[in-house]
Amino acid sequence: MAAKTSIDPPLFVQFLNVAFRNIGYYVADNDKAVLIITLLISLIFSSKIAFTKQEDDIKTGYTPYGARSLTEISYFSNFFSSSGEPIAVFLFIVAKDNSSMAEREKLQEVVNILDYVGSNLTHKGHAFYDICTDFCQINEPIRHFTNGLTMESALSDNLDAQPSRFGLTFPLMQILGKELDLSPNLFGVRTRKDDSIEYAKIVMLHFRANSPQNWTKEDVAEYERSISHFFHKKYPSGRLNVYAMSLTFTGDEIVRTGLTIFPFIAVGFLIMTAFSIVTVYFSCKRANQWSMNKVTQAVLGCVCPMLATSSALGLLFWCGFRFGTILCVTPFLILAIGVDDAYLQIHACLRLSDEPNTLTKREKISSMLVEVGPSIAITSMTNLFAFLVGIYTPTPEISLFCAGNAVAIVFDFVYQITMYTAILSLTENAQMRRDSSLKRTAKPLAPPKPEMYESFLDGYSQWIANPFTHIALFSVFCVYLLVTIRGALGIRILLSPDKLVIADSPLLQINYLRDQFVLPNYTTVNILVQNPGNLSDPERLKSVYSLIESYENYPECLGPKFSHFFARDYESFEATSEEELESEIERKDLNATSLSKVDGFSKTSMHSFLSWPEFQHWNGFVKFDEDGRISRFWATVSYHGADFGDFQVRKTLLHRWRDTADAFPALNVSIFDDYAPFVDQLETILPATLSTSLCTLACMAVVCFLFMQNVFTVFVATLAITSICIGVFGFLAMWSIDLDPISMATTIMSIGFSVDFPAHITFHYFREGLHDPQSPPSKRVARALAAIGYPLLQCGISTILFVVCLLFVTTYMSEVFVKTMVLVVSLGLIHGLVVVPAFLCAFTAIHKSVFPDPMVPSQRSCPAWLEGFHCKMCRE
Repeated sequence: MAAKTSIDPPLFVQFLNVAFRNIGYYVADNDKAVLIITLLISLIFSSKIAFTKQEDDIKTGYTPYGARSLTEISYFSNFFSSSGEPIAVFLFIVAKDNSSMAEREKLQEVVNILDYVGSNLTHKGHAFYDICTDFCQINEPIRHFTNGLTMESALSDNLDAQPSRFGLTFPLMQILGKELDLSPNLFGVRTRKDDSIEYAKIVMLHFRANSPQNWTKEDVAEYERSISHFFHKKYPSGRLNVYAMSLTFTGDEIVRTGLTIFPFIAVGFLIMTAFSIVTVYFSCKRANQWSMNKVTQAVLGCVCPMLATSSALGLLFWCGFRFGTILCVTPFLILAIGVDDAYLQIHACLRLSDEPNTLTKREKISSMLVEVGPSIAITSMTNLFAFLVGIYTPTPEISLFCAGNAVAIVFDFVYQITMYTAILSLTENAQMRRDSSLKRTAKPLAPPKPEMYESFLDGYSQWIANPFTHIALFSVFCVYLLVTIRGALGIRILLSPDKLVIADSPLLQINYLRDQFVLPNYTTVNILVQNPGNLSDPERLKSVYSLIESYENYPECLGPKFSHFFARDYESFEATSEEELESEIERKDLNATSLSKVDGFSKTSMHSFLSWPEFQHWNGFVKFDEDGRISRFWATVSYHGADFGDFQVRKTLLHRWRDTADAFPALNVSIFDDYAPFVDQLETILPATLSTSLCTLACMAVVCFLFMQNVFTVFVATLAITSICIGVFGFLAMWSIDLDPISMATTIMSIGFSVDFPAHITFHYFREGLHDPQSPPSKRVARALAAIGYPLLQCGISTILFVVCLLFVTTYMSEVFVKTMVLVVSLGLIHGLVVVPAFLCAFTAIHKSVFPDPMVPSQRSCPAWLEGFHCKMCRE
């Protein structure tokens, strides 16, 4: 046999070839045992999924590690943790016909709702009025306002009646000479010239309480859930819509969104399976190798990635990882990657069956793994490194997503070379029995049909290798980069809880009401003073007053009347009791000097004040240490502004609040705002995305170099990956997708997934160059496309069909995932089948023009890395 000129592949590829050859032999010899063992492993690991509750970390899951808001959340939670997990539920009540809520009939129903929640909705025998202590009276202004409307109505019917003692004005109403603040309860208010209410959009009821001592965190969640369930599912009203918001309800809605995605995994799986059967049928028919065994291969080629995903997630859950909603998209990604690998294995088996000399099953399985193993390995490694880098992103939910995908990719790689290879081995047994039966019945198989795409590939390859094509494609490529880079630079950085839930969630309406009506009219900063010190010291008390006044000096502040600062009411209380105190001094013969030494802000001194019904709510604002001294206290200051629902405005305001807190280091001041965790994400998400992307691309280049120790080939592969990622990012921005944790996760995913297309084509081009260095670029492209083109098209089209079914799930997460996958697959196919081959041909031509007399490589009878299936000598 004439010797062929060839070059040894890189050492890493040689190592993989030896490993895959041995794995192939072992699996072929023990296919049933390998299949049973892998199925048992899958069953054991996957079983954990059924017993794992889906759970999202709403408080901190989308907040960067080390963010200041995490410390603020910790301080705020610790402030209330002494009595267990606090209860916090808010009811947003609006009229169904969008009429004013400041009407007697509607407000009377609101009062009935208040009493029903307070007395009738129970958990473990406790209703709200049974467990509330400090904030029981927070909704009483609504009751008094309703009573005032009732009295006004009665007075209008009775001309001889006495004038009402209610002054029904907004935001402060008068009742028996005392002012009550309506601003925490009424929103979207229009007033008349006399400050009476003309229109009110929303009535908000607050239900805050410390949980009973025997309640667990789960009990608090069940109680809050019972309120939400009642008003969203059961409450009958012809006039009002009642929306209940709590942290528990937000988490439940996010979980419900994830569960909504799961049924569509089955729909997508059926679509991909049907597509796989059809495309495999045409491939086999062309080679006269169609049998029902190919149906088994096509179907199980889709099953193996699903088993890999369930095994990976199950293992993570066994290890204590949380089942986050974002992991619901992992099956879609792994199925797309795994089916690509299955297509490669099926087509390799078909090509080996076309060999003139018949291979034994053992040789065929081994040769198949040697041929496709490095290609599967390069895509698996690049995807794995992409997600390993993503684990170190500063956002916990993205880290969880990347960890789940990384483990799933490892399982998918292992299952492809063991479980699926065992399936191919078993079906090959049936195929051989079929062929033997046909021979015994004197009905030999028809010779394979000529390659129907051979002429097309030759013509296409010649076009790809043409210098004019290179110039035209390079021009188009530059325009493409300019457009996508410009789009990427214009992406908005925006994060909202709305993006985490399904379109029919009441949470969307709640957030709309909050952003449009509540926050612009009543935005509150929570000020926690961790080290108040001795407030009996005039200088220390002056410093505390200065702190509160600094927040009240903001131009957006509603004014001191709308602040909640216990010391002001306490001083007023002391002033009214001054005469009694002086009488007590005279009776006990105490002097002023001895009295001044008494701590006026001790628990004992403030007992009367905190026990007074009018001031009882201040118990929730102050904490005492073991010696009865004030150790911490909480104050609030309220603001208003038309743009306070905008994230960028909230970001600016949050920084101002923090700067004010930092100006009083001796008091150890911390602020708390519900939106702070999301605002903090805005500042870190762009640098985190860029750094993660650059690090991932560097890893891609290193992996490609391990497989293809050729500077030009690695450069083209890395350039293509970078181009695809820029394109995905830019087109997403132009496709109305913002930069947020979800799109950041899909960007990391797209980097890993985009490797598949250029890596496959560059590796096969590189391999053809090793096998026959003297072949022209067009011939190498033709051979590479003949080996990988059809599987790439299969993978790309099936992936798009698979993910498009997620559009039936009206969530932002599914929208981002679908758009990302469609872009990465489309751009990947264009790069893999057009751009990369053209660039490879161009660089090869440039290289040959610069180095016209390359060193003639050594001759071998057969390249070591292809031993076993390329020539008869190796087989013998």
